[in-house]
Amino acid sequence: MATTRDHYAVLGVGRGASEDEIRSAYRKLARQYHPDVNDADDAAARFREVTEAYEVLSDPQRRQRYDMFGGAGGFGDFGIGDIFETFFGGDRRRERGPVRGADLRMETLLELVDAVRGGERVISVPRLENCDRCAGSGGEPGSGASTCATCGGRGEVRAMQQSVFGRFVNVSTCPRCGGAGRTFDTPCKTCRGEGRQRRDREIRLVIPAGIDDGQQLRVSGEGEAGTRGGPAGDLYVLVRLAEDRVFRRDGEDLIHVLRISPAQAALGDELDVPLIDGGSSRVKVPSGAQHGEVVRLRGKGVPRLGRSGRGDQLVVLEVVVPRSLSKEERKLYAKLLELSGSPALDDEDDRDGMFDRIRDAFGGS
Repeated sequence: MATTRDHYAVLGVGRGASEDEIRSAYRKLARQYHPDVNDADDAAARFREVTEAYEVLSDPQRRQRYDMFGGAGGFGDFGIGDIFETFFGGDRRRERGPVRGADLRMETLLELVDAVRGGERVISVPRLENCDRCAGSGGEPGSGASTCATCGGRGEVRAMQQSVFGRFVNVSTCPRCGGAGRTFDTPCKTCRGEGRQRRDREIRLVIPAGIDDGQQLRVSGEGEAGTRGGPAGDLYVLVRLAEDRVFRRDGEDLIHVLRISPAQAALGDELDVPLIDGGSSRVKVPSGAQHGEVVRLRGKGVPRLGRSGRGDQLVVLEVVVPRSLSKEERKLYAKLLELSGSPALDDEDDRDGMFDRIRDAFGGS
């Protein structure tokens, strides 16, 4: 059974070739083997082979399937209409209508405070847009159009291909006219007949209050421009949160570590802690506070996305033992040790207290 040559080998590019490299290789080979300029016996077959390879490798989804399964992955790019034509013949002229533009995906890094507060930010999006000079037509303004010499006005090219099911007719969009069935006598000087140009466009992105790391925002109509008057695709923005020095997020709650001295833990105190929205709140440290104990500030956490209310801010007490002592402090600590001795750990709550308190505060089990 005959086999189809590797598409990358046909175009003479490596498997890691970029879109521009694939396009450049195709244009060079298409000019070389086009039947209008090359009357060699195998020119038409080579032209169809080059065209087929370009159609697959220039489409990200088809290229991915080809890289995974090769040329024998079942029906692949054949539609039921193509199979019908194989057995019953016919020369259908399919009208090629507008084609929707590709969706775009990108990431944006947000500070925690911006994710909690929400708002707007401007991001730069590289994308294909309709050419201003030719309004997306691909032809120089005032230039006449003629029937495409490659597809004869059908907007599609056909090639026989061997698969595990036998020989099939592969019908694909004409690479010369892009499926329009006609070409302009003078291509647009700005976009060189592509109809689209790559630009960096500033997009205003609305950040909903409470968005979390890994969530995605969809901006309708801000993807790449369509072809032949088709609508633009959509833009999908994946949100990533930067680490914050003051707060850590745990779902709808915010965690803040408050450092206190052994004296403050023993005697109790009232201290100010920062809030994510700005300002501060007074926190009462109870006398006898333990390391890892949690004070909860209700309603001071993250807004609930799409719902009313907010989470809490959990203030975790961290008892900090001084690494060095003055003479006076050493005397006082020595006196304290003499009076109190070592703490007893006979009670089960004392042995496991710190871990239990943290676990219960964060909803663990």
